[in-house]
Parts: sequence; structure tokens; C-alpha cells
Amino acid sequence: MAISCTNPTEMMTVINPDGSCYREFVESADAAFMTGDTTDNKNPFPVTLDSTWQISWTYGNQSLSTIFPLSKAACDSMMASALADESMTGKDKRTLFTVIAHKDYPSVEAMGKSFTLKPSHEWSTMNVSCQLEKKFRWFYTYYEYKEIYPKIETHFALPIGKYMSEDEACFWFTGEPDILNGMNGMEIREYMGDLEDKYNRWFAQNAWNDQYAVLLENYDQLSDKPVTREQLALLKDTIFEKEVKDVQDVDMEKILNKYFQTQVFSELWLSDESQMNVFEHQYAERPFVLYQQRSFNYKLKMPGKIMLPTNAVIKGDTMVWKLTAFRMMHDDYIIRAQSRKSNVWAFIVTGLVLVLAIGSFLYKPKHSRH
Repeated sequence: MAISCTNPTEMMTVINPDGSCYREFVESADAAFMTGDTTDNKNPFPVTLDSTWQISWTYGNQSLSTIFPLSKAACDSMMASALADESMTGKDKRTLFTVIAHKDYPSVEAMGKSFTLKPSHEWSTMNVSCQLEKKFRWFYTYYEYKEIYPKIETHFALPIGKYMSEDEACFWFTGEPDILNGMNGMEIREYMGDLEDKYNRWFAQNAWNDQYAVLLENYDQLSDKPVTREQLALLKDTIFEKEVKDVQDVDMEKILNKYFQTQVFSELWLSDESQMNVFEHQYAERPFVLYQQRSFNYKLKMPGKIMLPTNAVIKGDTMVWKLTAFRMMHDDYIIRAQSRKSNVWAFIVTGLVLVLAIGSFLYKPKHSRH
């Protein structure tokens, strides 16, 4: 459940020197979208497209175009030409339109307040905030950007701290702090395997506890009760610890039948409408599970030179984050970035002042003789 199961969405934010910014998404689109069908079913972007979004696109070997939407005749002709182009590979011929959706904002604060994902997107209810601090220091202007994604509530009764330390939990979910420093490859592999086991145990036991509560609520539906409700409640942890060997494949029905040497517990799973099956279906619809179905390749560009520290991967002039809901399961996840832009005019002014100061010091006017 906790693994993203769709391809990540490409999202980029660019901060301009004056504090304004823009956001772009890159997606593939089909002919229906390109000819004007921007309904939710055909819109490949995670945002609702309106007149404030600028659309540009490429197809095959063609250059970037801003003509949108296309007429059906133009679209059909373009696709036919691409299919007939022998210089294109088979993969190129199957490639859909590559479309860029671009929106400008007067400030980062304005972007934070007005940017929303479309209602059908799993992250649409996530309240994300953006901050930009700009500091002028004569020769340089410093920029500090933060984008804060709030913690996703699992409502698990058992905290992760019962299974691993705070530093281990932070590292497992976000990659910080660097607790692997000094380890070699084999040691890292062993250590990470141990952390994974702890995480899986935490997740599985919380899911077990939630499902067990439903089991107790429906105890009276059992025709031949092998144990009292009170005894069954007391055995919750004991059964999990003794019988659950593979935490990624927990089948409560089979486990209970095996433990009590009976088949009576299967009565609670007989129909799709049974409360146990309903619980399992509803569990997959919980917000923290749905959040895992989406992720972003998030890119950020800022004025001037990137400064450290940052929790991004730096590729040239771009900072990159793998933005998944998994990073938000332990605490708020904060995208942090800093940059420094040279104020060329300040260097010029300072140079002129120095030249004038030195010149006035060296220059001695001649005095006329009487």
C-alpha cells in the first residue's frame, strides 16, 4: 500500500530575481486533448486548466508550438506526417504529444495561496505552503525558499518510535539525517534491511490492530464461538507475534482459523458485504493510502548560484526532489533551497567609487604663482 504505483508527474518551479515565479508541468497527451478536450478524463495534468495556464507542445521532430487547441484536420495531418517520416524511430512514431502547462505568479506567496491541484487528484486536499525570503547584501542578493508539505495522518495507535529511534525514523522516511556515514556497502545493506523490517512490522501491526477492532465488533456473528470476546481481545498481540511471519502478507482469516483450529472465522468473510471485507476495501481508500498513489519529480530553479545545505539532488542549475507521500508520513516535509545572485551594478558602483577615491587622493591641483 505504501508504495507509489503510478509514474511520477514532472513539476518545475522557477523563482525569478524579482521574486515572481512560475510553475510548469510536462505531460504526454493524446489527440483528443490536443483538439480541445480538457475535461478531467482527458486532461493529463494534475491541475484544472483555465485561461491562466499557457499551453505549448511538441510532436515528433517538430519545434515547440503555442497553437492550442488544434483543429482536428491539423492534428490528423500532423500525426500522419509523423507516421510517414522514415527518419523517426518506431518509438518516436508511437510517442504522444509532449505538452507543457505554464502559469506565472507575481510572487511565491501568491503561488502558495492560489495554486491548487484538480479535485480528482489524490493530493488535492493537501494544504501546501510556500515561502521566499529575499535579503539584499549590497554585492549579493540571497534567496531562501521553503515549500512545506504537511504530515499525513495515518491515525495509527502504535507510534513508529516503538519500533525504531527518532533518527532512524526520520532517515527512513526522508533521508535525513545521514546516519549511514562511515558504513561500507555491506553494512549499509544490512542496516537498511533491518530498518525495512522494522517499518514493515510497524505498518502491519497497526493494520492488524485496526482490522482486529472490526473483528471484535462483529464477534456475535460467529455461529460457534471458539473463544469469548474478552479472551479474543486479550489475544490480539499474542496471535500477531506468534503467527505473523510475513508482515507483507497478513491474512487474518487464515491466521485465526489456524490459531484456534477451526474454520468458523471464515463466516465473517463470506460475502463482499461482510464487515471484514468492507473494512479491507475501505482501508485501501483511506487518505494516507491514496496519497501513496501519486508522486512528483519536483524541480526548482532559483536566481544565481545554488548554496548548500539543501536536501535536494543538484543537477546543473536545477535542484531535484523525489516528492512522495511517504516522505510526509513521519512529519512535515520541507523542501529547502538557498541561492546567491551577484548584484553586478553594485560591483560597478563600488569600483567607480574606489577609482574616484584613489584618483582624488593622487590628484594634486597646481597652485598659481603670484
